[in-house]
Amino acid sequence: MSIFRTTCGARVSNVRGMSELDEARWTAVETRNADVAGAFIYGVRTTGVYCRPGCRSRRPLRRNVEFFATAADAQLSGYRACTRCAPDEEVRVDALTSGVIAACREIERTRGDVKLVDVASRVGFSEGHLRRGFRSVIGVSMATYARESRASRAREILRASSSVTNAVFDAGYKSVSTFYDGGASQLGMPPGRYRDGGHGEVIRYTTLDTPLGIVLAARSARGVCSIRIGDDEATLEKGLAEEFSRATIERDDEGLSDVALVLADAVHGEGGSHELPLDLVGTAFQVRVWEALRRIPRGEIRTYAELAAEIGSPRAVRAVGSACGANHVAVIVPCHRVIRSDGTLGGYRWGLEVKQALLRAEQTQLA
Repeated sequence: MSIFRTTCGARVSNVRGMSELDEARWTAVETRNADVAGAFIYGVRTTGVYCRPGCRSRRPLRRNVEFFATAADAQLSGYRACTRCAPDEEVRVDALTSGVIAACREIERTRGDVKLVDVASRVGFSEGHLRRGFRSVIGVSMATYARESRASRAREILRASSSVTNAVFDAGYKSVSTFYDGGASQLGMPPGRYRDGGHGEVIRYTTLDTPLGIVLAARSARGVCSIRIGDDEATLEKGLAEEFSRATIERDDEGLSDVALVLADAVHGEGGSHELPLDLVGTAFQVRVWEALRRIPRGEIRTYAELAAEIGSPRAVRAVGSACGANHVAVIVPCHRVIRSDGTLGGYRWGLEVKQALLRAEQTQLA
């Protein structure tokens, strides 16, 4: 896993799921951004159809979507072309976008280290101009695209390989250490466990009674990984077991007494929840949102639009709302501090009454 851990509210996450590149691609699909047509293709598993970004067909669920560099790649995976957006037809783009797409194909073709200045020269732009244009069109830097393209090859090879070492070199890495420093972090878990499904996690939990109801807190070996709020302890325990269906779940009230104390203070609007190390599971975009949430001072609120602007994605207001809804660590990652632009509370996974109570407690303490 990619692990960023401190105990002072900086980056404290294990990131699983979409890479930064896939996150940018999914945002383009969600917003139907036709400006990046030609840069990639997405396939929808439930329909067997592949489309270009900007397609006006019904928006698919994220879990049903996979991404491809080209239409040919999608066809090799058994998808057929969408009749609505005609992704096989040539699309007209401006010169810079055309150069960026050509750079994508060059990076995908190249194994090992990519010299970006050579890529820029081959597509007819200065390195600086292409770098800026690349990030604007694709949503990630050229270096990130190269790194994640190589990591994607490693993932595909690892699924069919019995040797991590062979997969590392076949994917274009020059050493195993380089892979672990860069590519392995894109796998979502250590390579050996990636092949066997990630079994072996031990999740310990405790519960406490609070004015909000029963709060269940669970911790992995790396940090707090789940906080759930409700009225029925058995239901919360069942939800935890479903959330970590392949892990060993153990109750440990004594071992998690420190977590319980911090949570008891937090639900009263007090204390420093940044003291707890976290094990957050989410996409790169979600982690950016969660980290921004932790920077909101206790007793203050932000709108979804303000939070989107703060993380540098002002158009991704809906995606910010989705990231708040996907937060697994209630109260400690304070998604309750985000409301709609019209002043209404918006949604909250554990109920609007709980959200209102948390805000009221924090504002009372601040006063």
